[in-house]
Amino acid sequence: MKDDLNNKNLDMDNEELEDDMQVRTKTAVAERILGLLAIIGKVHQGQEPSFKSWVTNNGINNYLSFKETEFINSVEPEENDIVYYSWRAEALTSLFWAVNLIEEMPALNTQFDVYSIRELAEIIGNPKAFIKSVTLRSDEDLMAIETELYNQHWRVRDAQLFGKEMPEELNPSVVYERRYALSWIIGYGDDWDSVPTDT
Repeated sequence: MKDDLNNKNLDMDNEELEDDMQVRTKTAVAERILGLLAIIGKVHQGQEPSFKSWVTNNGINNYLSFKETEFINSVEPEENDIVYYSWRAEALTSLFWAVNLIEEMPALNTQFDVYSIRELAEIIGNPKAFIKSVTLRSDEDLMAIETELYNQHWRVRDAQLFGKEMPEELNPSVVYERRYALSWIIGYGDDWDSVPTDT
């Protein structure tokens, strides 16, 4: 009887949590994609004038988080920051999936080549048109994939905490970044820099 009550309370807590969730708007997701494209561009192109002009001329600075702004404005970013932000390509992968630029979520044990998106040239060439054209998957689909990524993240943590062999179908960094982005999309965290990823 006690277990039944506990399970019922847990179900109610989950329902209340979902009721409180506010899925980000398609405009917010599109702007976040542009922000991450700028961050990844910084990783690969650094101080190239054409890259800096793209950021400035298209107002991409408006789409960056506080920490991203610090990184993109740094003349000589530290190596650990470069590595950290290079992994944001996997968060971008989740966002591409969310706006239907990827049909299925790619495997969780391999890094996805975000430059393989055929629409990428159009997105970079006309960011404003991209923002207006974006369509977002249904709330149900977004919630479902976030739950799946949460479960896979739990498996990663379980292996790390208890010294188990990491499942071959999971790359810890890929799983973390993909989940981070989906958790943000469905409403976790006050902003991009503060998305909780506990399991």
